[in-house]
Amino acid sequence: MGGTMGSQGTTSEMRARPPAGPDVLGARALRDWITGERGERSRVIFVEPDADAGAVGEVTGPGDLLLLEEGSPHEGPAPAIHYSGAFSEVGDELFLGERSVELQDYVAAAFIQLVGPTAVRFFDEVSWQAFLDDADLARTTGVFPAPLIDPRVLLADRHAVAAPAEIDTPSALRIRPDGRIGVGVQGAPIGSLDGLPALLVNPLPRAAALGDIAPGRDITADLLDRRWIARYLDAADLMKMLHLANGDAKISGFGWCLLDDHLSDAEPPTTDPFLLETAEGFVLADIRSLRRQLLSPLTARVVAATQTSSTLSLAAERVARESATPVRHARELCREAVEALGVHFGEPVDGLRAEEVSR
Repeated sequence: MGGTMGSQGTTSEMRARPPAGPDVLGARALRDWITGERGERSRVIFVEPDADAGAVGEVTGPGDLLLLEEGSPHEGPAPAIHYSGAFSEVGDELFLGERSVELQDYVAAAFIQLVGPTAVRFFDEVSWQAFLDDADLARTTGVFPAPLIDPRVLLADRHAVAAPAEIDTPSALRIRPDGRIGVGVQGAPIGSLDGLPALLVNPLPRAAALGDIAPGRDITADLLDRRWIARYLDAADLMKMLHLANGDAKISGFGWCLLDDHLSDAEPPTTDPFLLETAEGFVLADIRSLRRQLLSPLTARVVAATQTSSTLSLAAERVARESATPVRHARELCREAVEALGVHFGEPVDGLRAEEVSR
């Protein structure tokens, strides 16, 4: 594998961002609130117009950030960013100074002309089912829905969609005018303003942010049936970063696998880099480290075997078969891939052992 693991550099889309001013920090806080991801603040709390901002300010701390309507008085240790506009119904637009983000339904976003930053959410069971259908289609064909690979689009409560069963204290809350409190952009009420101190420290499943989409439907089960859903969202983010359109590249696990030997017994770990086939050749891309590396065909096969095998033994056996190389040498190649490229052995599918699959 020598000479195959050198970095090919990073595109401007995958470089770390320089320090930002207060206006950009406010935009990032809004992004964290929309996606539900914990960023620089412990919590971002969106206080709707006519909600009791004073009561919120009394119980929040310096690690929190409040999004308040322009003109709302504010006292307390938590910093505040003021907004104008609204963010509840389809077509609403929220402004932070000169920056703005529009709210759209997931289904509608595929059929309208986007003119700027847009958050898409699931307004009902129809849009939720459309999201699941799109995910299933991408899984089998590699064709991703246009809104999810558009750099201007944010998926509301993405954090909850990626890992609905994980338990955590909410990092994104919404205070409604009637005093009810919801998690994230679209979560059902979980309490009222007089219970806010307890709600701030009460751990909840992330799926609480999706509780107002389709009452009576088990949203968590829909997602857990698709254990690859977080990787699907990461693959869509990778396409955004690299400005890839459908058909520009093949992404392993989504309509394409390099090793079609029927010996795979595992899924790549959620946070592992992605193996792609592009016009340049085979590429390993990591949305977290922001690194891309061009791989030789042999190295690409080693990566594919490693990520889709639950054990070193199975991965080495597959590499040896595919590359006509001794198993002992194949084992060393797999170890080197783990050490030098940051890939890992896969997570077993359906609890099957590699030994059972390889018989």
